[in-house]
This record gives sequence, C-alpha cells and structure tokens, in this order.
Amino acid sequence: MPLFKRSPKKETAQGNSASTPEMQKKQYDAAMEFLTSFQERMPLVNGKPHAGTVLAVAARLAGSSLYRSLNHKKDVAPGVVVLSEEVNQAWPQLMNQFAYYCKKDGIDVMAKPPVTQFPKNDQPLMTVDQVLQEYQDQYHEIMKKHGLDYLNSARAGMIVCSIIFQYHNRAKDIDPYVATGIVAMGVVEGAKTAPPPLGEKPKTGGKKMSRLVLGEPNAAREEAVATGAIYIELNPGVLQMLQQKNIDPYLIYEQGVIKQIQEKIARIDFVKADVDALFNEWHSKPDAQTPIHVRLIIWLKNNASKYGYEQSGNSWVLK
Repeated sequence: MPLFKRSPKKETAQGNSASTPEMQKKQYDAAMEFLTSFQERMPLVNGKPHAGTVLAVAARLAGSSLYRSLNHKKDVAPGVVVLSEEVNQAWPQLMNQFAYYCKKDGIDVMAKPPVTQFPKNDQPLMTVDQVLQEYQDQYHEIMKKHGLDYLNSARAGMIVCSIIFQYHNRAKDIDPYVATGIVAMGVVEGAKTAPPPLGEKPKTGGKKMSRLVLGEPNAAREEAVATGAIYIELNPGVLQMLQQKNIDPYLIYEQGVIKQIQEKIARIDFVKADVDALFNEWHSKPDAQTPIHVRLIIWLKNNASKYGYEQSGNSWVLK
C-alpha cells in the first residue's frame, strides 16, 4: 500500500501561480511517479521512513533542480558551494509554494519562525552528496519523462516535499516546524551545491541503494527485497560446507560488512532488532552462543567509529 496519497485537485490549484494549469498537472504527475519509486528506496530507521531524512532528500532534489536551472552554463566541480543572488531570490518562492500546499491541508507552516537547530533524532542521516548520488538520476529521468525543465522540476519537488510533510505530520513523528526547517535547509543546500553530472555512477560501487540491512536472516531478507537495499545471505550449500570444515560462518558476514564499509555505504540498518538491548544481553557471552547478527552489532559497536560511522538508534550512519 502506498504511504503517500493525495488528490490531484489540491496540487494543481493556484499555489503555483507561475505555472499554467497544464504545467501544474505535469508537476503533480511527475511528483507522484517519483514518490511511488522513492517509497521502494527511501531511507528507513526501524523499518519506517525517517522523517528528517526523507524530507531532506526531497528538498535537496528540488533545490538541486533550482541550481541546474540557474547555473546550467557554469562548469563547477561537484560539491562546491556556489553563492548566488539569483538563488537567494528564487528559493523563497519554492518555500512559498510548499507553504501554500501545507496550508491547504490545514497547517500554516509560516506561523512561527523557521527552526534552524534540529533535534538529534530528526537530523537528516544522509549528506547532500549522498542524496544526489543516490536519487538524482531517477528523479530527473522522471521529470524529463513528464516534459519538465529544471525549474519546473524544482516546483514538482516541492509537491513531493508537501506530501511527505503531510504524511509525517499526520503520523506525529516530527514537529511540523522542525520539518519545515529541514525542508527550507534542504532547498538551500541543494540550490547552492554544485551537483555531480547526471548519469554518473554512484560512489557506492554502482549499487542503486546505498544501504545495508542486517538482522535475523528472514527479517533482513524481507526488508532488503521490499526496499531494494543490500543484504548478506549465505547459500545453504556454502553454509553446510563451512560447518563441515569447522569454519565459523560469522566470518563471511563480518567480511561482507567490512566490504560495504570500505565502499563507504551510506548507512547500515538493523531491522526488527533493538541494538542496545541485544548488545547488553549478549556482549559478555561466548561467540559460539551468540547469534550472528548480534555478533555484528558487537563488532560495529567496537569498530564502526574507526571507519567514520556513528551509531544512530538501530543504525550506523556514515558521517
């Protein structure tokens, strides 16, 4: 079942006065198609969309589209911050569009000053570079399919932001003014950061999803298949061979985790598992008695920081 649903009539209203009704419909259709695909690859925490991260992804994609519309003739290295008066004038218009959609659904996000200091649990867990490497190609392919240029792609991005915002506002898993601040910050970050070229392979070795899921085998497999994430699974024949030779299968999993870390995967998520509770229960017990996914928790607790990863709840995120 799709998480994000909304009536086209609300999105093709007069909130985007710079566009014709026909263009507004194209923006809405493109936004909904991107949301449909995004749901299969969105960053999760404890098996649920992480509000701060998914809002930042949508906002940064919108902001990056604005950047491309204003700087398409400039040759700037990816990641370089480009300050522009044109951006300063243009990005508030996108936020006005976002505010319009939110107000149509009953919340005035401009009723309070924007939040700029976000609670730790709400802070985006992906960098701007990781967002663009992971999602920009798919985003722009969909926008192009619907006949949108970069500016109208930015406007479609604000429709995406508003629908995600409404979902999380109804779920009450983030303060609406914190969410608005994350959207505003994401738009500015995207609009002032030179993006990588479209069509460039992700830095994660060409994988589509920069996310590794771990946990009990069935839970990890189900989550990975459902979201397009990476997971580690031993072929039953290989497992039997290792056991016959008295080789600990855990070593294969540990090497798999290390390989993903060396490739700078964006995040490692444990599904259907309370990481700290499992660590406290098992860390002093013999390895032979400890489940493999718990031994991986213990290894990450002891080693992940050396590779630049920081624990966040049941996940480790590349800083």
